[in-house]
Amino acid sequence: MKNPFRPFALLTLALFALLAVPAGSVAAPPANDNFSAAQTVGPALPVSVPASNIDATAEIGEPSIFGNSPQATVWFRWIAPANGATVVDLCGSEFSGSDYPTERIAVRTGASLLAQVLVAETAGACSLRFNAAAGTTYNIHVDYGNDQGTFTFRLRALSPPVNDNFANATAISPNLPAQVSGTTVDSGWQAGEPAALGGSGSARSVWHTWTPAAPGRVRINVCDPLLVDGAGNLVIALYTGNTLGTLVSAGSTNNCEMDVSVVSGTTYRLAFSGTVRGEMNYTLKLSSAPPPPNDNFANAAVIGPGLPVTANGDNDFATTEAGEPGHGGIDPANRSVWYRWTPTTSGPVRARGCSREYSARVSVYTGNTVGTLTRVNASPPYSPHCGVTFDAVAGTTYSIAVGGGPFTGAYGPFGLDVHRLEVPANDNLGQAIGLGKSQKFTVQGSTIDATFESGEPSHDYDYGQNAPSVWYRWTAPDDDPMIFEACAAQEPVRVAIYKGTDYSDLTKLVQSAEGCRNGVGGRTAIAPEQGTVYLLVVAPVQRDFETDFTLTGVDPSFTPVAAFNLKKAIAKCKKIKGKGAKAKRKRANCIRKARLKAAIIKCRKLSGKKAQDACIKKARKRYK
Repeated sequence: MKNPFRPFALLTLALFALLAVPAGSVAAPPANDNFSAAQTVGPALPVSVPASNIDATAEIGEPSIFGNSPQATVWFRWIAPANGATVVDLCGSEFSGSDYPTERIAVRTGASLLAQVLVAETAGACSLRFNAAAGTTYNIHVDYGNDQGTFTFRLRALSPPVNDNFANATAISPNLPAQVSGTTVDSGWQAGEPAALGGSGSARSVWHTWTPAAPGRVRINVCDPLLVDGAGNLVIALYTGNTLGTLVSAGSTNNCEMDVSVVSGTTYRLAFSGTVRGEMNYTLKLSSAPPPPNDNFANAAVIGPGLPVTANGDNDFATTEAGEPGHGGIDPANRSVWYRWTPTTSGPVRARGCSREYSARVSVYTGNTVGTLTRVNASPPYSPHCGVTFDAVAGTTYSIAVGGGPFTGAYGPFGLDVHRLEVPANDNLGQAIGLGKSQKFTVQGSTIDATFESGEPSHDYDYGQNAPSVWYRWTAPDDDPMIFEACAAQEPVRVAIYKGTDYSDLTKLVQSAEGCRNGVGGRTAIAPEQGTVYLLVVAPVQRDFETDFTLTGVDPSFTPVAAFNLKKAIAKCKKIKGKGAKAKRKRANCIRKARLKAAIIKCRKLSGKKAQDACIKKARKRYK
């Protein structure tokens, strides 16, 4: 018999177990969650204590931090033992709640929560500076927004680097190469500093002096600094002059490196600054930067005259001449070098100066001086581009400029290639090459000298947008799936498939991903509709990096038609030995199978799987 009291006994035990859970196992906010219970630290500096905002709350009436409503805040209280600039430092605090924490810090005074007076605040920076007054009680308010975790709370005196001020600039060795490490952490703006360094409240600048032992071009590099706090915006500025008030600019950049010309024996003042409170550790490098021999227009390297012409070049340390035009849409020109070519025959020509390390730009001119040049090349309908076309005239001298894009690091080796323009026959959609109705095909193609037509869609949203393309037309013989693949030996390509008749009504069905089996390219598949015409387009992954390729299409269920000679097969059957009925039947069966095989092969040559299957069925019935 069942115990009628058993369910009630189990319920009682469950309730007892629930009530018996120790109170300490329930999550509780940190002890310094509320203003009234702020954790007292110091007063001696530096302070470093473990902290947490896990399960912290926001009190009624709690002030916002830099416009952000309090979420999971904790409080610290400190009585300043002396006057001085002080830093609340949460940088490198190993906050466990996020790999990319958003710190919110405020420093306030006031005896009650509703009587707080703001001293300083920040959001998004991991440190906050304020000027402490001896004997004043400061309430330090910390929040991490939506994140909660453990961290280390630090409070320390501001400790500027020795070269924070102009007068205490650190000297750099006069000989090249030279290298010195430093920091902008705790640095600041000095009254009278150039505005380019960030200005009062934002600049985190330090100073160096350098008196070069020899004249020439020099590269100043402060790339890959380790950002500690603030924004990564920076400036490198070079000056001459002995006081802040008499400085004369010798060059500046917001990139991490610049090339400048210097005079031996002249003392230069080199400033490095995080312009938006950027505190970082850096390594300053100075190296010789001699321009390439063909840096200037007058010293252009002569190439040709026969075509094709190829040459290896490098625009590292190249300069921009006074009066030089912009190249390939980049104005002013950036790190350009020059080539000179005088053709012996006339005709359309393509000039490419492409690099795998940066976005190179090319322009072609006529003219005898850098200030009187006339651009003769047509600009492609896409940008950036490192290849241009023009109509060459025999006996005319052309100047070819290869330069970098507008960004830092736009220099390095490139390949110059000048050749007679030969646009592929299927460059435009209207001249698409027909592939017939085959279930399996292989064709050789090329994107070299192909163009991108006006109105043509971008074929790959990830690679080669607006890249030069070539077109093919294929009619589906049946409804069986088809796999298409475009493969190249070196330069990767992609294939896209459309339905439509012209650019106004194209519908993209699919674009390939990387996946070429033999080489570099793309592979994709569709489920076609019998009789529908599909447009296949092949384009390079990188614009202007063109190549020959192999385009294939195959029905995975397609069975290749094998070579078969019916006469020879029948002759072989007739040679079966024997004179009795059994031997006669063997010869007859052999001939029947040979005729069936020949019939099936003939059926497989029909267009469309349905027609093939019907033909094969009829053949099997006939030669049963």
